[in-house]
Order: sequence, then structure tokens, then C-alpha cells
Amino acid sequence: MYQPQSLPWSEPLALAGAVDEPYWVLLYSGVQAGYSGRYSYLACDLAERIEGDDFALLEKRLSSDTGPFDNAWFGTLGYGLKNRLETLESDRPNWLSLPDLCMMRFHTIYQFDHEQRTLTRWSDRPEAAILQEKPIPAIYPPGVTSLRSPMPRAEYLEKAADIIESIHRGDLYQANLTRKFIGGFESVPDYFALFCRLCAISPAPYSAFMRLGAHALLSSSPELFLHSDAQGHMRTRPIKGTAPRSDDSATDQKSRDTLAVSRKDRAENLMIADLMRNDLSRSCIPGSVKTESLFEVTTHAAIHHMSSTVTGQKRPGCSTLEAVKHCFPPGSMTGAPKITAMNLCSRLEGLQRGVYSGALGWFGGDGSCELSVVIRTLLLKGRDFEFQVGGGIVADSTPQGECQEIIDKSKAMLKTLGVSVDDFDT
Repeated sequence: MYQPQSLPWSEPLALAGAVDEPYWVLLYSGVQAGYSGRYSYLACDLAERIEGDDFALLEKRLSSDTGPFDNAWFGTLGYGLKNRLETLESDRPNWLSLPDLCMMRFHTIYQFDHEQRTLTRWSDRPEAAILQEKPIPAIYPPGVTSLRSPMPRAEYLEKAADIIESIHRGDLYQANLTRKFIGGFESVPDYFALFCRLCAISPAPYSAFMRLGAHALLSSSPELFLHSDAQGHMRTRPIKGTAPRSDDSATDQKSRDTLAVSRKDRAENLMIADLMRNDLSRSCIPGSVKTESLFEVTTHAAIHHMSSTVTGQKRPGCSTLEAVKHCFPPGSMTGAPKITAMNLCSRLEGLQRGVYSGALGWFGGDGSCELSVVIRTLLLKGRDFEFQVGGGIVADSTPQGECQEIIDKSKAMLKTLGVSVDDFDT
């Protein structure tokens, strides 16, 4: 059993800086909002790790009848798991590959309650040493020696135009076409210090740092994929609709106001909210799925986003992982109809998305879970890195407008890397 121990408050980044292990996780709520961000979690001292290309091993290990920390699992569900759920076209291997499923159970979990400013250590090894916080590391932009996309700008514009033509033909309503960017550093950076830089530049309610052996994952996602409490109350908050920020307050407000009434962005958001309603209904009691909010505009460090919130009550006998599988991959990263959009994007993108467009977070031993959508995320291995960016293309889209949206969404990561926007996306 995991025993709780109250500790003096420490900032999550300061305490996480003391961890020096090959596998550990920080789920960091860098922004607290009414809908999320109350808790952060630091999981260390690895007890068990499972990796694979399907859900089977995780299904055998999850529980719903213990304490939340007694059998808690942290990790990633890569986009490639879609191929285990539906008959889909295969993608070519990725550049920096991780297993499609990478989940870990730890001996020690630190729970940070930002609202109450309390810190609790949960451990099945209470005699183990308690972490002591360290100064949050500062890092100057690392030297980037290369940055390119396997899908150059001109090719992306052509493929975006092809999708718009397919939509006008009636083949589908929306598709999320993405571009991968790959690059290298002059030397191996301090991964956690780079994450702290990302958090300072782009604070987000679902930031995450994961050390996965030779790989490191740095995420500043603003998007909730799925939350479930122990009683099966489920919530998803898909994002669709984006507008750039501006240093000029009047211009910034105009950008936000324009997004709020944009017919194109509202149509894009409504389609995905409806898709998530359908996905949730596969796991929930009939009549319990509700749209709690539509077209809510939230402001982040580099962009404004439009979100909707859908909730439901999980039906008896349906496990939390089964509900996740019914909704996977996140609809905001596919399009609609979901299978048609996934197959089309696979053909056009070529390379596997990897962990991007999947989900990361935790499953509790009591049947609870919280998973974010893997966007605004850097994957690193040695001196190499990659990130991926996309957007939902609908009938009113233009290839040039979608290309600009990719640049807008990339700004925080580019600033973290020390890359000028003017030198990007050639």
C-alpha cells in the first residue's frame, strides 16, 4: 500500500530538478484554470515498465478497486495505437521512434495541490530518501545546427489543396494534416533545463516532462483529451480554432474577437465536439453525454484557442481504458469522419506521427485517469529532436491560411529552441 506523507510545499520544477533517473515523469500544471490545473504529479523510482504496440499489457495491469496511487500508471499512448483499434493504412517508420505504448509504475509519487499549496508524498517505500528541491535551472537557447521538414512548404500547400478538394467532393468534412520538423543540436542539451525554458515561454495546464531511457519528451499541451474520476464522470475538452497573439493589446484583442465569431473556426470546432460526443457515447450511459460549453476562447502565451467541453457518465461494466480506446485517437487530431480522415492523412503525411497526436498522462488504481493531447511537444534523443504541428482543414480553409496556422502554433517551440520564425518553414 502507498502511504501518504505531508511535506512542506515545493514548486514542482524545483523538486523535479533533483531527480536523476533514466525513467521518471513530471505532469506539471503550469497554468491553473477553472477547468483544470489544480494538481501536478512527480513520479520517480521506477517499479515496473511496459512497452508495446497494443493495449493488451496495460489492460492486464490496470485496476479500478484500489487507492488512486496504489496502482497508478504514467506514460504515453502513441498515435500508432489507432491501428490496433481500426483497420487502417500503415505509416512508414518514424524518425525518433518510441514504442506506441510506454507506461510506467513508480514506487514514489509526489502530489502537488496548487489550490491548497500542499505537497503529499505517496510511496510504498516510506523509508526511502525524500527529494530535496534544487534551483530551477536556467538555460540559454541551445545551438540548433539543422531544422527541416520532410514535407516542405510547397508540398504541404499542394496536399492541403487536395484535402480541400476532397471535402468539396463530399469525401469528408475535416482532416487534420500535420507536418513533422526534425533537427539537431550542436551538443546534447540538458533536457530538463530545456523543459523549464519551454514552461517559462509557453505555460500550459498540461505540461509534461518524461525521461524515457534515451528519449526525453517535453510537452506544453493546452488540450485535455480525457478525464475520468473514480465514479466514472468523464470530460473531454477538444480544441479547434486558432488565432495568433500580438504584442499590441488592441491588435491582440481584435484577433481574439475575430476568432470568437469566425464561421470557419466555429464549424471546425463544432464538428470535433460532435465527434467527441459520439466517441463518448460508446462508453457512457445513454442520455448522459452533454455539451457543457461550445466555442469558448482561451488565451495562451503565443495563441488564442477555441475549445468546447463534452461530459458523460461512464456506464457500469465499462473500464476506463475501454472508454479511452473508444475515444482514441483524439478527434481534434484526426478529422471527420474519423477513419476516412485518418487514412487520408496517413497517405499524405507518409511518416508515422509517433507519440504526437496521441495522449499522455496517468491512470489511477481507482479507475480514474487524466490524459492530455500530445501537441506542442518536443521529442529528443541525444543531439536530435523533432516536433510536429498541424491543423484542421475544412471547406472554408485556404492552404496559405493553414500554413500560417502551423507557424503560429510553432512559435513557442521555436523560441524555446532559439530559432527565428523568419528562418523557419522554408
